[in-house]
Amino acid sequence: MTQDPSKDQYTMAADELERAVRHYREAARHSELGEHVQAAHHAHIARGHFLNAQGLAHDAARWHADRFSDTVMAEHPVAEQPVAPV
Repeated sequence: MTQDPSKDQYTMAADELERAVRHYREAARHSELGEHVQAAHHAHIARGHFLNAQGLAHDAARWHADRFSDTVMAEHPVAEQPVAPV
């Protein structure tokens, strides 16, 4: 069986979010000082770290969906809900 990579993915996602926080705080500091170009640089980098974290979380979710969706549905069936006509 393939080893579950989600522990590492979640840890890396958390690290990316911590980097994002540091850059957002630095962006706020530069903004307060009226240094808007520097603030924008840090905010842009922070957004990149946030997107990296989101990508890692998506990868973990996709891995789990591919491997466990059928098993989980079999163990915890969900009643079918009729779809209302449009």
